Amino acid sequence: MAARNPVKTIVVVEDEPDMRIFLFNLLSAHGYRPICTATISEGLATALTACPDLIIINAMLPAEGGMRLYLRLRTSTRLCHIPVVMLSSLESQTFRHWVGSKRSPSGRPIAAPEAFLMKPPEADELLAVVDRLCAAAPV
Repeated sequence: MAARNPVKTIVVVEDEPDMRIFLFNLLSAHGYRPICTATISEGLATALTACPDLIIINAMLPAEGGMRLYLRLRTSTRLCHIPVVMLSSLESQTFRHWVGSKRSPSGRPIAAPEAFLMKPPEADELLAVVDRLCAAAPV
C-alpha cells in the first residue's frame, strides 16, 4: 500500500471575517488543514505551536501588524524556514520596498515572501501558489 501524503497545515492570519471564511473553506475543500487567526499575537503563537507548512498573512493587519508579523517570522530561528504568502491591497512593489528597507538583528536583509497576491485573491491563483509551496515543503 502506498504511503499517504500527510495533510499540510496552513496558518492564516486575517482580520477580515469574510476573507477568513473564504480562505478556510477554500483550503479545507482542497485537502489542507487551515488554522485561522485574526491577530498578530494569535498568528505568531499558532505558528510556534502548530509548526505549519505555510503561513498566509494579510499584510494590512491593523497597526502594520501583517508587516510586523512577517518580520518576526523571518527573524525567528524557529519559523524563518516556513514559506509565507502575503495578501494585500498594496502593490507588491510597495511591500517589497518596505521589506527591503528592513534588516534582521544581525544586519542581514530580510528575504521577500515566497508569494505576494493582491486581495481579494482569485481562488485558482491562490491554490496554485499554495500547492506549489506546500509541494516544496519538507514532509
